Amino acid sequence: MINAQILAALRTFEVAARALSFTRAAEQLHVTTGAVSQQIKHLETQLGFKLFERLPRGLNLTGEGQQLYLVVHKSLQDLDGCVQRLQRQMLEGQIRFRSTPSLLFKWLVPRLHLFQAGYPDIRVETFAEESLLRTEPRDFDLAIDYSFGVYRELVATPLLQETLFPVASPEYLDTRNWKDPASWHDVTLLHDSMAWHEARRDAEWRFYLDEAGLGAVDSDRGHYFNRADLAMEAAAAGLGVALARGRLIDSDLERGRLVALLPALPSCCSYYLIHRPGALDNPRIRVFFEWLCQLPDVSI
Repeated sequence: MINAQILAALRTFEVAARALSFTRAAEQLHVTTGAVSQQIKHLETQLGFKLFERLPRGLNLTGEGQQLYLVVHKSLQDLDGCVQRLQRQMLEGQIRFRSTPSLLFKWLVPRLHLFQAGYPDIRVETFAEESLLRTEPRDFDLAIDYSFGVYRELVATPLLQETLFPVASPEYLDTRNWKDPASWHDVTLLHDSMAWHEARRDAEWRFYLDEAGLGAVDSDRGHYFNRADLAMEAAAAGLGVALARGRLIDSDLERGRLVALLPALPSCCSYYLIHRPGALDNPRIRVFFEWLCQLPDVSI
């Protein structure tokens, strides 16, 4: 009967037999040449016959070694193939994913083809919430929310930092001196009235104005929308000044539809990746979770 030690040594033997070199085998296995040599010697002792002829300039397989190599090589190939098939089967299926429309449309959807290319057997069922992400009922596997990161009975992982800055149409830009605090007192502000859970309708503008040294400006005026992208569209149409989130505005700035009026400042909220405890035990969910965590470094 083949014991566990022999099974482990057979893997080393297969690599050494393919390379006909203990040194190259050691490099592939990330061990020392001496460790490979000792393992082969121990295997030969256990089996009762020589596997290699040690030559001045290399190695040759003995007749017994050649026969064993053919069987071991095929067996390992079959084993690797079986494991890969089983792993693919574990990754087949659906993931229920939720987030707010602005983030899905502006940030995630343009990148989803990258995930599909790597994991074609995983289907991502993507739902956009009307405005704020609702965590009740919890009919999702993974979700991204813009918040302070505090959730009851859910695990929240920081995903993306956010910045805030005021934007307007190019025509609106020339209407006043935006660096002069006095110019802001009669500006039409365009709000995302549901910026985060339980936020006051002017909370995001109030935060930015205070941080930008414009605390005297009345933030509770202008027009209100229940989605950030609607406020951006209103700004592009020349209705007033919207407060942009840096992660969602790049394309509009590049196309010249909107222009920044003042420098960006760190937001009070961030984007969090949330899930139920234990959800990452599912291989499909874990793969998508890990892929999302790498996305901040990906350019499109």
